[in-house]
Amino acid sequence: MLSFEAQHVKNPNLLQLSARPWLYENGLKKLNDVPDKLLDEIKAKGINAIYFLGTWKLGNFGLNHDKTDKGLLNAFREILPDFTMSDVIGSPFAVVEYTTNSAEIGTDEDLKNFRQRLAKRNIVLYLDFVPNHSAVDAKHVSTNPNFYVKDTFRDGRQQHTNGMYFGKDKYNNVWTDTLQYNYFNPDAVNARINELKTIASMADGARCDMAMLALNKEFDQIWGPIVYKQGYKRPAEEFWKRAIREVKQVNPNFKFMAEVYWNDGDDLKAQGFDFVYDKEGLYDTLSEGNLENIRQYVRNVNLLTGTHFVENHDEGRAATHFGFNQRANAAGLVSFTIPGMRFHFQGQWQGRKNKLQIHLRRSYNPQGDVDQGTVDFYNKLLPVIGEDLWHDGDWMVKNVEGGDAWRLMAWTWQKGSKRALVVINYSDQTGQGAIKLNVQDGTIRFHEKLTDAVYERNGKEVRENGLYCIINKWEAQIFYY
Repeated sequence: MLSFEAQHVKNPNLLQLSARPWLYENGLKKLNDVPDKLLDEIKAKGINAIYFLGTWKLGNFGLNHDKTDKGLLNAFREILPDFTMSDVIGSPFAVVEYTTNSAEIGTDEDLKNFRQRLAKRNIVLYLDFVPNHSAVDAKHVSTNPNFYVKDTFRDGRQQHTNGMYFGKDKYNNVWTDTLQYNYFNPDAVNARINELKTIASMADGARCDMAMLALNKEFDQIWGPIVYKQGYKRPAEEFWKRAIREVKQVNPNFKFMAEVYWNDGDDLKAQGFDFVYDKEGLYDTLSEGNLENIRQYVRNVNLLTGTHFVENHDEGRAATHFGFNQRANAAGLVSFTIPGMRFHFQGQWQGRKNKLQIHLRRSYNPQGDVDQGTVDFYNKLLPVIGEDLWHDGDWMVKNVEGGDAWRLMAWTWQKGSKRALVVINYSDQTGQGAIKLNVQDGTIRFHEKLTDAVYERNGKEVRENGLYCIINKWEAQIFYY
């Protein structure tokens, strides 16, 4: 047990750090080398949670696979022009065992100490759980081969020579450094739940990789034709429903976050997930850019359980994906000022364009790959959304009225006497409009937090006709009043 445990907050600000690249970039060898100053800087950004990607034990098979696979090597050279073999570190999702990677991270005790240091800063720790598959050289492969989907060896593109199938999804994306668990085998399910309980003893939450693959309907579609003929039956209870229930009996405060696609997010929420990726919702809608669709999504969807992001290790860098830094930052203004988990990624605050690939220890030219405008933007935004108002306050969408008000979106946060108004222009031209606010008569002071400007307006005028705002393209104003 920890001597002090951090508390989860509503609408948390989470930072994803890829553990081994983060240590390498900071010139550190192991977790115990991380200085307090580095953690203090993270805390000062208003971060409440860290998702530490890639802490678990890996094997030689995955590393050798990544150093010899021609397709991967070509991808490495494209994404990292000065690539060398020493940059290859192996996929963090080819897990051998749920113990700390002693060669590159530290011991289980070191991870516990790191979690304790975060807890003292009231930052919770999320670690990986990879439900779909294990590494090819995982312990279970030799001790419990029936945990895996296997058959007579027929196809080297889909199977290891031992007959076990490589992990894959329903679109035949095959991960040849992994082997596929059989979720219709009760013994495999029991073992997987026990591994989750181990993680729950070492962390405050789990980010569950490709979580929808453990749903009965998805497993059935992909693997049913193989496992049914071997006598396995579809379980009466969903894996996640049982797993989450049992883990929370041991650690009631433990949180589950799902990486999810294929419109399976609602199913996972129904089975107990605290947060699910909002990729197919907000992220894709912001990417498409239709303002009315964005407005309708924000207004009509339960955002509290969404994990909102503008980039992560799977997606392209925000500055690249959204076309340029200013639009990427405007997407961040939408994503990080609404309810739900606000998910930030290593390098996002620097406006980096070069992707950090999960098999590699570094991205290309991190020191030169910095956009000062983005640095300034997040230096202003993060302290604002780190305040209690943005976690515990009440949120409400506001109408914007006026000729080209369709370019603007607005919402308020309120906690007691503290109030904030957010007005965002997610478009390529200046927008203007008025937002009616329920304020008292007299002079109302509006403090704009991104510029530190102060405006005084007549309360009755604001209440009856609205606060009139002119917002430049891809920008926002955040008023405290």
